[in-house]
Amino acid sequence: MTLSEKIAALESRTGINRPVKQLRSLMQQYIPETLKIPAIQVAGTNGKGSTVTWMSLLADRPVIGTFTSPHMFSHFERMTINNQPIPADQWEAIYDRWLPLFEEQDFTMFETDLWMAMVWFAENRVELALMEVGMGGGRDATTALDYLATGITNIGRDHMQYLGSTLEEIAKAKAGIFKPGIPALTAEQDPALFEILSREAAQAGTLLTKVPALSLPEDFPKYQEANLGLAAALLTAANIPVKPLEQAEKNFFWPGRMQAVSQDPLQVVDGAHNPEGIEALCRSLPGVERIFFSVLADKQASEMIRRLLETGKAVTLVRFDTRRLADLEELSAQFGLDLVSLEEALSSDKPALYCGSLKFAAAVLKGKHYDKHEF
Repeated sequence: MTLSEKIAALESRTGINRPVKQLRSLMQQYIPETLKIPAIQVAGTNGKGSTVTWMSLLADRPVIGTFTSPHMFSHFERMTINNQPIPADQWEAIYDRWLPLFEEQDFTMFETDLWMAMVWFAENRVELALMEVGMGGGRDATTALDYLATGITNIGRDHMQYLGSTLEEIAKAKAGIFKPGIPALTAEQDPALFEILSREAAQAGTLLTKVPALSLPEDFPKYQEANLGLAAALLTAANIPVKPLEQAEKNFFWPGRMQAVSQDPLQVVDGAHNPEGIEALCRSLPGVERIFFSVLADKQASEMIRRLLETGKAVTLVRFDTRRLADLEELSAQFGLDLVSLEEALSSDKPALYCGSLKFAAAVLKGKHYDKHEF
């Protein structure tokens, strides 16, 4: 198989991860050294990747690994060391070495990614691993590891078919990352949701701390202040020295998050893909005339569209190539919105915002020739 065929085969391995205890048992049996890597875990609905990025810039450690998902352009982005994605040849070598086990145990893509990342981290003597939860908390594969500290960014409505139909149920699912005696922190400000998280933390044998946002310059979206606050607090809780904030501000970059792809006219791409993400985006809305929106089938599309329409901007729906696309024709009829192709959306010469899906954000960035970027 070619490298691209191996990646395609891996990305086809969908399904539900095995119980965390089973995965941990396998790791103890085959790669016990990976469980000794100092690590911090981040869960939540929005802002997980940004929080991990802030920590990678703030942590005063020479060799830092990050594990995030989903990727924007390349599967290799999911695991980095010092903000550099895993080289293709190293990814392939690890994949080939462990493929018999992956097939024997019927690993999901996410379990495979986690396993490979931890092997790569151990081989490169990573001194701190920053781990983003894929979905939920207690059942997430990343919860198989040991942590210096755990954090939850916020609670919102996403993956509801797996995590629960209410914010309360989702909060309980995400609180599954809490472990006895391990510092637990959150940036969630809703008192009722904080109470649920706090109660779950107590039952898990730890104390939950609410952390404040930290101020950022005006050119940052407001929601990044909460992510930064959580990142700094998690490092402090884990006894990791923190670098000066100014240095992190200069180097912060998270693709597809309020990313300008043109200044004249101003055109911005943002991967907000659930109601809470869209709400945060609308509160930091740039000076645009039009919003191009596309959404996947398992998201709360109608609620997001209603919020975007409240901004008073013209909203246009966009088709792009993905098998998970929502029924845009139905949404177009429901809200009386224009529906255009990706090519038509990309050809706009007006100030515009492109949002609604991380996959859509990636498609726009590729179309705008931003598929090559530095980490």
